[in-house]
Amino acid sequence: MSLEFEVIEEYIQHGTRRFKVRVKNTKITFNVAANNIEEALAKARRMAEKLKKSEALLSQS
Repeated sequence: MSLEFEVIEEYIQHGTRRFKVRVKNTKITFNVAANNIEEALAKARRMAEKLKKSEALLSQS
């Protein structure tokens, strides 16, 4: 099953463009710095993948 993501907020903080990206139908939200929506979604996907791998490693120990 592939996760779907959606941008729920875009804002500027200390001169940096930031996005809040949520995994659809969940309360899981990633806060990322990016130049545009596509980059924000890609960063959130990478973060989710890293989290998934970390959980797999923790469950093996």
